[in-house]
Amino acid sequence: MSASLRRVSPLLLALLAAPVLAQTVPELYRQSYGLEARGDPAGALKAMEVVVARTPDYVATLRRGWLLYLVGRYTDSTVAYGKAIALEPKAVEPKLGAMLPNMALRRWKEAERLGTEVLGASPGEFLAVSRLAFIHFEQARWDKAEAFYRQALALFPSNVEMRTGLAWTQLRQGKVAEARAGFQRVLEVAPDSASAQEGLAQLP
Repeated sequence: MSASLRRVSPLLLALLAAPVLAQTVPELYRQSYGLEARGDPAGALKAMEVVVARTPDYVATLRRGWLLYLVGRYTDSTVAYGKAIALEPKAVEPKLGAMLPNMALRRWKEAERLGTEVLGASPGEFLAVSRLAFIHFEQARWDKAEAFYRQALALFPSNVEMRTGLAWTQLRQGKVAEARAGFQRVLEVAPDSASAQEGLAQLP
C-alpha cells in the first residue's frame, strides 16, 4: 500500500462512520429497534454498540445482551447480561435474559441457578418456570420437568408449548395414556403441531 493510501484510509473510515457517530442516542435506539423489527439483528446490534460505547448504562447493556443472543454470539451475550445484572442486581429481567444464551450453550447448571434466583424474587414468573421445565427435560430429570410444566400450565392453561412439553415428559416416563391424551389435546387446537404429531407417532 502506498503512503498516500495509508494517509487517506483513516480519513475514509472516519467519514464512513460519521453518520452513525453523529446520531443521538434516541436516534440510535430508534434505528436499532427498527432494524430488529425488519429482521436485521446484526444491524440492530451495530447501532446499540455505539450507544453502549457512549453510555454503558443498564438499558443499553441489557439490550446489547439480547441482540448478541439473537445473532448467535452466546458467550458474549452471557457476558453482557452479567454486566446488566451487576448494574441492577435485584432485577429479574437480566437474569431471565441470561438464561437464554446459557441454555443455548447447554450450560444447564448456570441457567438453572438464574431461573431459581428469578423465582426467589418473583414467585410464579412464567418465563422462569417454563424455561426451568425445559432445562430439567434436557437433563432427563423427568419428575422435576413434569412439575414445572404443570406449574406453567396452571398459570397459562392454553399454552400449547407447555402442553406439548408435559406430554413429552410423560412419554419419557412411560405414562403412555397421559402422554397420548396430552398430544391429542394439543392437536385439537394446534393440528399442525409437528412436535405433538411426532410424539403421538412414537407412542406404542
